[in-house]
This record gives sequence, C-alpha cells and structure tokens, in this order.
Amino acid sequence: MHDSNNSFGLMHGANHPRVCSQGEVDIWRIRLDVPATRLKMLEATLSHEERERARNFRTAQLSDRWTAAHGALRYILSGYARTTPSALAFRTGLFGKPYLSWPSINLEFNLSHTGALAFLAVSEGGRIGIDTEIVHPLPELESICRRFFAAAETDEILCQPPEARLSAFFACWTRKEAFVKATGKGLQIRFDLFRVNVRPDDPPRLISLDWHESATWSLADLSEPGIAGALAVNGPPTEIRRFEFAVEVP
Repeated sequence: MHDSNNSFGLMHGANHPRVCSQGEVDIWRIRLDVPATRLKMLEATLSHEERERARNFRTAQLSDRWTAAHGALRYILSGYARTTPSALAFRTGLFGKPYLSWPSINLEFNLSHTGALAFLAVSEGGRIGIDTEIVHPLPELESICRRFFAAAETDEILCQPPEARLSAFFACWTRKEAFVKATGKGLQIRFDLFRVNVRPDDPPRLISLDWHESATWSLADLSEPGIAGALAVNGPPTEIRRFEFAVEVP
C-alpha cells in the first residue's frame, strides 16, 4: 500500500464534508486524554446506550477515554455522511462488528483503542480492519505465541535475536488482529488458522489461509514509536491518507 503522508495532517472540526475515493483509506489518529470542555462536547454526540456503556467502566479514565474515542468516531464519520454527529445510528453485525445503519451509505470503518490513543480507519466500500497495540514487555511471550499463533509464525518469532522478538510478536499480533477484524467474524476465526509474516521491517502480508477466501487481501504497517499497528484491506493495495483528529471548541 502507498502511504501518501508521512505525518498526520491536523484537521479541526472533522465533521466538515469529506470524501474518501475508491482505492483510498483514511487513518485518523485520536488523542483520548482531552480537556473537560472537549470531552463534554464529544459526550453530547453519544446515544443514550453509548453513555450508559461509558458509565459501566471500572475507572473514570477508562470511561472518559471510551467517550472521547466514540465521540470522535461520530464527529469524523459525520463528515463523510454529511450529517450531524448525534444523528448517526449504528448496529452490530452477527459477530459484533459495528456498521453505520443510518444514513445508509457505502462507508466502511473500524476503530482501535490503545492506551491514550485511538485509530480509526475509514473507506468507501470494501472490508477493512485496524489494530494497534502499545509495545510492552511480555515475560510470557513464548507461551502466548504457542497458544495463539501458527507454528511457522511462532518458530520465526523465537528464531529472532532476543532483542527483536518483542517487536516481531506485536507485528504478528496486530497484522492478524487487523485481518480478523476486517472479516467481521471476530473471535470466530482462530489465529492459528492463517499466517502472516512477522518481521516488522518487512512489508506486511497475508501468507496463507486454512479456509476458502476468494478475495485478495492487502496489509499495511501503521506503526509509530512505541506502538505497533496494522491495517487490513479486502482488495488490492490502496493509498493511505493520515489525519489527526481535533474538535473545535466554540
């Protein structure tokens, strides 16, 4: 895939009209620790059910970050849908992947949270998935690999020099998670039923599947310092456009 921008362009008032053309995926980077005034604006866009869900988190920080992520999601998608953030209506598919039920437009999106950041992928048509993870020490790395990954992936990760294993693990995990999210089948797909490459310095790709999948899949690396990230697209390589979300305060 071609990344059209090496840095995120700042986009104030992201609910301004936007277009994502065929063959493009927009990646929005969202900061979740925001001032109270911005958080209140984002919360005001949420549905009653979303506000209730936010209240159920065990800490105020988790609640605020979830509110910020989903308020930003509404602001951003409203720009593509040409409506107000609070007017959007969502439903979930059979396996839990959310989609836009109103307005009825050809818009695909996927959201990933990691710590104080969220990343949103948006395209007009085609299945997409995004996953991001904070890279952190994993004393149980080998056991996790053997439990979840294909044998060839595990062998490749464990053959890396000790200092490179962690980055290879997270490259593998985010590539697999992005693909699973893109399919819309979530936990119905076991991680060991398909294989990706694991070296973070190699262009990501889907190597093999243990079931029939007729379409071509493309993967892209979205990593930044301290964060591993991947995008999966159902189709040929696409152009990636990057933006940073910022909501205007009157």
